[in-house]
Amino acid sequence: MDSATSTIRHLPEAILTEILARLPLRSISRFKSVSKTLKATLESVHFRRLFVSLHKNSSSYWSLGSREGKELIRFHGCKTWDLPKSLGLLPLGFDFKASSNGLVLIERDDNCSYVGNPVLQQWVKIPQLPLDDCSIVFGLVTRVDEDGVVLGFKVIRIDSWVIKNGPHSYTLNMFVYSSDTGIWTSKIIQCSYLITKSVLMLKNLNGTIYCVILHVPGVIVAHDFYSESDQFMVIHLPEHSNNNNGVVNGALTTSGGFVMYMKSLIVQERATVLKVWRLNNDESWQLLCEINGLSISGSFVPIAMHPFASDIVYLWHQQSPPHLVSYNLRTGKLIDPAREYHGDFYMDQSGFEEYMDVIGRRRALDWYYTVLIGLFQSVLPRWMEPLPRPPQVEMIDTTSLLSQVACCFIPQEDKDE
Repeated sequence: MDSATSTIRHLPEAILTEILARLPLRSISRFKSVSKTLKATLESVHFRRLFVSLHKNSSSYWSLGSREGKELIRFHGCKTWDLPKSLGLLPLGFDFKASSNGLVLIERDDNCSYVGNPVLQQWVKIPQLPLDDCSIVFGLVTRVDEDGVVLGFKVIRIDSWVIKNGPHSYTLNMFVYSSDTGIWTSKIIQCSYLITKSVLMLKNLNGTIYCVILHVPGVIVAHDFYSESDQFMVIHLPEHSNNNNGVVNGALTTSGGFVMYMKSLIVQERATVLKVWRLNNDESWQLLCEINGLSISGSFVPIAMHPFASDIVYLWHQQSPPHLVSYNLRTGKLIDPAREYHGDFYMDQSGFEEYMDVIGRRRALDWYYTVLIGLFQSVLPRWMEPLPRPPQVEMIDTTSLLSQVACCFIPQEDKDE
């Protein structure tokens, strides 16, 4: 027994709990091997809630990525986990499909998919739909408790066939895989607009998927996949007009547990206006802030908000050379993240410029293309809760996952030898 272990065992439990709760999660996990008693303490609900309360203002790893899963912007500052700055979240050989509360959904070219927690390196294989050759991934949703701990997940696929009932009435066939049951179920949902993967962009929060339909300006549709409802909700964006007097750039994002909508309006010979709304639980929009004339020259595009601090917004400054800036809505302070956060900030400058060029070309071709939602926001979980494991499904680590992928590419004649 070394001196550190001896000291730990002789400290009063209350003092020891307070000390350990201030450590990063990676350090806490190592203490589980000291004793069964300490392991039980560290895995208790009381300790988890104490840790979350003490670290709620701590910096955490989060990133913004393209729809293809390429990490374009990364904020490290990971005091909660004490992890390397580059996590390598996606195993090689897989395509990124969706993420929710620290979990990711990945898929191979043969439609074999997995849901996993990349930080804990835990993965479960999602069974393929029987006799299915025409559905595609629609999204991933999670169910969390009051501390943000993931309790379960659902994988959503959408069938390619759609029944048109009328001018504004469509019947969609969705397939839902639940970690609670480990089986696929079919869910028929009605929607006022045509939904296909090629004409929408998605954002998810608290079990609900929000869809911006590209050919329907000013409208988002949403469905809570943990509800019994068979209808997509229709939510109109605030202050939307088809005859905007100026150039409008909008972004749908999430922050502080809410869906947020940001809009910048650039009117000739006037200062740029930035507005931020929050979507309330009753589906109404609440204007949080309106700023007339930012302390920034030239045009800019709202990109995202900080996932935990709703007073921090990120803007793409289009003045040459184009660059990312963050703006504090409360203090009015404008900063350059690359200078402010030094080694805790990473940006794929060329990749992000290419992404914004694509957005610019789309908006040039379509005046109604005003809402940006294409960036996926990935946030590390706030606690090291194991990945929810469906019944009778084996959990594997990343090494085993990669081994399974390698086996799939071995020619059959080599396997038989």
